[in-house]
Amino acid sequence: MQFFFLINVFLQGGEYGTDEEEDEDEEASPPYPSAIEVFDLAENEDMSPLETDPEKLAHKYKELQIKHAVTQAEIQQLKRKLHHAEQEKQRWRMDKAQLEQTLQENKERMEKLEGYWMEAQSLCQAVDEHLKETQAQYQALERKYSKAKRLIKEYQQKEIEYLKKETQRCAQVGAEASILKEESGQLQEQVADLECRVEELKSEPL
Repeated sequence: MQFFFLINVFLQGGEYGTDEEEDEDEEASPPYPSAIEVFDLAENEDMSPLETDPEKLAHKYKELQIKHAVTQAEIQQLKRKLHHAEQEKQRWRMDKAQLEQTLQENKERMEKLEGYWMEAQSLCQAVDEHLKETQAQYQALERKYSKAKRLIKEYQQKEIEYLKKETQRCAQVGAEASILKEESGQLQEQVADLECRVEELKSEPL
């Protein structure tokens, strides 16, 4: 009975320590402590409650104490590993959420860029059509300009020819006028001579 009493006292916080001390040990201990050597009780030893040898009871109590301490250490190690795993899981969730947010932002950015690209394509198409219309208008104006230039050149050429003809005609008229004037003078002289001869003939006796 004394043996079970000692075990009960030990499990209730006898020599091992309180929960606060366990928390302090947990905070002070590294996240991944070195491997703990486990001491198992001998399977062939008699665990009969009728055992009354104090030395054996003390030895068994010590073994139970060590085994319990090792078990508690393993539990704390598992708790730390579980806590670390929870932190990793939480970090993974945060990374996943951040990645999903980044993917969503990239998707929205790609949709915006696609919209901008479609607008740019529409604008390029409109500019291309306007350029074609402008080019057609330019070609039509160029044809009209070429035609007008050709007509102006023809008109200038005709005007030059007309001026040449007018100059020639004026020169010819002037020459003809000079000839007519000279002929008129000669005719007047002939008329005067004839008049003189008529007067002479009149004055001669019959």
